[in-house]
Amino acid sequence: MDDNSKYRDLFFEETDEYLQTLNDCLLQLEKDSQDSSLIDEVFRAAHTLKGMAATMGYESMAELTHHMENVLELFRSGDSAIDSEIISLLLSCLDKLSEIVEDLREEKYTDFDIEDLVKVLDQVAKQNKTPDYAEKESNFSIGEDISDTDLFVIKKAQDKEYNAFHIGVRISKDSLLKGARAFLIINRLEQGGEVLQLSPSAEDLEEGNFEDRFTLIYLTKLEGAEIEETIGNIAEIEQVIIESVEKSEVAATLTVAEELPKEEIQESKITPMPTNKIEKNKDKNNAHHVNQSIRVDLSKLDSFMNLVSELVIYRTRLEDLCTDFKTTEINEHLEHVARITSELQDLVLKIRMQPVNVVFNRFPRMIRDLSKELNKEIELVIEGEDTELDRTVVSEIGEPLIHLLRNAADHGIESVEERVALGKSEVGTVKLSAYQEGNRVIITVSDDGKGIDPEAVQQSAMRKGISTEGMSSRDMVNLIFSQGFSTAKEVTNVSGRGVGMDVVKQKIIKLGGSIEVQTEVNKGSTFVIKLPLTLSIIQALLVKVGDETFALPLGVIEKVVKVEKDQILQSHNNEVYIYRDKAIPVIRVNKSLGIESERANKHIILVLLGDQYYGLLVDDLIGQQEIVIKKLSRVLGKMREYLGATILGDGDITLILDVSNLSNDVKGEYLE
Repeated sequence: MDDNSKYRDLFFEETDEYLQTLNDCLLQLEKDSQDSSLIDEVFRAAHTLKGMAATMGYESMAELTHHMENVLELFRSGDSAIDSEIISLLLSCLDKLSEIVEDLREEKYTDFDIEDLVKVLDQVAKQNKTPDYAEKESNFSIGEDISDTDLFVIKKAQDKEYNAFHIGVRISKDSLLKGARAFLIINRLEQGGEVLQLSPSAEDLEEGNFEDRFTLIYLTKLEGAEIEETIGNIAEIEQVIIESVEKSEVAATLTVAEELPKEEIQESKITPMPTNKIEKNKDKNNAHHVNQSIRVDLSKLDSFMNLVSELVIYRTRLEDLCTDFKTTEINEHLEHVARITSELQDLVLKIRMQPVNVVFNRFPRMIRDLSKELNKEIELVIEGEDTELDRTVVSEIGEPLIHLLRNAADHGIESVEERVALGKSEVGTVKLSAYQEGNRVIITVSDDGKGIDPEAVQQSAMRKGISTEGMSSRDMVNLIFSQGFSTAKEVTNVSGRGVGMDVVKQKIIKLGGSIEVQTEVNKGSTFVIKLPLTLSIIQALLVKVGDETFALPLGVIEKVVKVEKDQILQSHNNEVYIYRDKAIPVIRVNKSLGIESERANKHIILVLLGDQYYGLLVDDLIGQQEIVIKKLSRVLGKMREYLGATILGDGDITLILDVSNLSNDVKGEYLE
């Protein structure tokens, strides 16, 4: 393992990609079993995965993938039709492979239990009437004419107890690097012997100027089985044929009238693959591919982000100093620094962005399994999977979405009988979508199921001793986010334990986002998640509340209005502000934060959370500024009113208000 340790990270990254490809293609094959291109893609991915595992020495993984290949060959040869049972079997194999990969990633080199899966795969593969690839009739001859000189060298090698072999290799026609594969084969063979003759020539092989196959003569003390093991597991190698060159065959063919001078067989007598030239040409031919992208450790990106954040803080500090000292000599240079800093900031933010499909692509498989487990017909529709989020947000959003999708499948979508009785389609639809809105990303999880019944929620609340007196229907529905709350009549393997929705809300709030639910009985439910585009650097509005300065994320701010005292009205014991003919709930920030203020609140900041406006009353406006979000400590992090803190240009620390949590303090009904 020590020799391969430097390749581990690359192996795991590529393995994750191939496993996901296999998963996606198998799910598509289940829907369209006649798509030959999908079958070929699945086979190629499995074959490559086997080769990679074998190269790294992960035998259990390579063995399981090899047996999967035998089953996949049923599809490719047309000897067996694709059905749901075989797809389920292959998906179970993928689960086991994922489990093995995770253990290997954590350096747990145990004996992996693959015996049961291998037995089932072998039982299915027995239906295959096509011989194993090593026994297939080759479409090419490996017995090309050998020159007298080469025959003499072979004879001398055999006299010294070397074995001589004709070897034929066929590379996948879809391989993009045939020359590189040929080089790898020759390189491995030369570690255990000498390559005597190549057809096509070494120059043609190194440049990839051959169709899909080549032959060679190999002198070694290895046996045929050892040779096949050496090169048979290389990725994109479809066939290896090894035939022994017997001494009698050499003696009968040798036609040299006079023996060549008797001398020891040396490397100079044999024509090995010109490895340096191949490496050089390979680099030359593929230079443009190498430069397209590179893999960077995430910790380095985090460090890069922190450095840029510090640069933004000190840039702001320099701007403030220039203003304070009324210095004009460096204004031009400072503007250039500001521009470069902004460009650098935008660049690092873009580098950190990841499409949400990194998370979304695991859900089709999950919904498929849930559909079979629950005996329901469920279709998952995914939209906006190319929407990008900060990688930190992407890595954390998976768990909440799993809870929401499982609840939609279990609680939301009805059984086939219930849907038919209600006049609905037999197939229930769960929709997962994402789109960008300003500096936020909106993710919705919706279903066309039974919806959330406020009366059922109320009954469940009463059983748990929760008072619902004076609650609106919306407030009662929001009780589903309470800890330990569940409307399920029985506990299943999927849900019903009351440990899901509260986790969802806590996780989303921790990410600086919000969640709300829209539901209608027998129509369905929609959960709307709003997340910040990035958690690092944002545009903010600085405000004064009493003697304190606070920052408000600019992304949620709709409008800022200067108000007079008589413009704040009373409705249902709450203050409201009329905006676009609607009564907007008003939040006095100083009261919410417990800050004494002798000044009259004279500015109202209108914020939009979901489909609801709120008005935040503050004393003064300082201005817009770019700020770097710093997380609060564990102790301070319990204060729900704050998203975090930032350092201003003058060195002062300012808290960032969490508008979503401030708005939760507003109760009651408002005039329309």
